[in-house]
Amino acid sequence: MEAATMREAGFSRASSAFSGGRVIGAAEFRKLLVSHRRMVRVDRRAEQVRGLQDLDTGEVFLTDERRLLEGRR
Repeated sequence: MEAATMREAGFSRASSAFSGGRVIGAAEFRKLLVSHRRMVRVDRRAEQVRGLQDLDTGEVFLTDERRLLEGRR
């Protein structure tokens, strides 16, 4: 995810919306969605953030939903 998009939305890496997770780009997020890893959704809709948590490692991956849905309309 571009830092500019995060700033436009009022987020920083230290903000509550992104704390406890790794910010990734939309393409990487889509790859995780269809991977064989055991994942659950951990979206933060109020902050317009989509998230996935790996059930085996506990890792959380976050992306800006606007970037994720961009070009998919």
